[in-house]
Amino acid sequence: MTTSTAPASLAEAGFVTLTGPYASTDEAFAAAATAVHAAFDEPAQAQLEVIGDFTIPPRDGPPGRDFQTLHLDFGLPVDPVGPGPVARCTALFAPFGGPGGAAATRLVPLAPLLAQRSWPEPAELLRRLIAYGETHGGRDEARGYVEGSFARLVEAADGALPRLPSIRTNPEFLCGEEFGDLDSELTFLAALGLSVEAVERLVRLAPGEVLLFDNLTLAHGRAGRRRPGELRQRVFGYRDLGVAGQKQIRDRVLGLFAGGPD
Repeated sequence: MTTSTAPASLAEAGFVTLTGPYASTDEAFAAAATAVHAAFDEPAQAQLEVIGDFTIPPRDGPPGRDFQTLHLDFGLPVDPVGPGPVARCTALFAPFGGPGGAAATRLVPLAPLLAQRSWPEPAELLRRLIAYGETHGGRDEARGYVEGSFARLVEAADGALPRLPSIRTNPEFLCGEEFGDLDSELTFLAALGLSVEAVERLVRLAPGEVLLFDNLTLAHGRAGRRRPGELRQRVFGYRDLGVAGQKQIRDRVLGLFAGGPD
């Protein structure tokens, strides 16, 4: 996909691959920034900027697990009480000469997935999520309740007795380790009425390519194991978005629950 057509594809489909090929990280992320700013021109929000820049997995660290749970980068501000960062779009770049690998990025569009079942009305949905943050989510007194785990958001929205471990009562629990393997996550979500495999897309990057995806309309994860230093990641978003702006974004994401069957 060329940079001239990428913004429309990113805005409409929620993700796009820039084939380049790009010879350097600077060149790749410059093209990514051009596409992101063209796709998400939101003057009502704070200025889009780079809020995260990572090598994944770290070059000096061990290989990651052979899958990654579905999540939203930087988390969804469910019940914010102070300014904080919100991710708008994530870019992944596979450098030339890197270690390479067979892992795929899992992209799950939220609207068609959530439309597979019914959900409560908006006020009740928000009440359930905030209540879940009090008992099972990682609520922080400085920021309020921000939730990155898609499975936890769905469990909270469902309203049944939670099955996932409580972060509130197990402070040493590491987010992202709710499931031991990919099948466990798929089974958990299927029990809540969601067939991830029906809508999931798997994207494998060739050297020199960039993947861009909308962090507010897709959950993402990984299938397969990445080698240290395999990808560079850059996150575009709002560094210190105020409470009103965070709630506006939250309500937009929670609005995706409204498309379920009658």
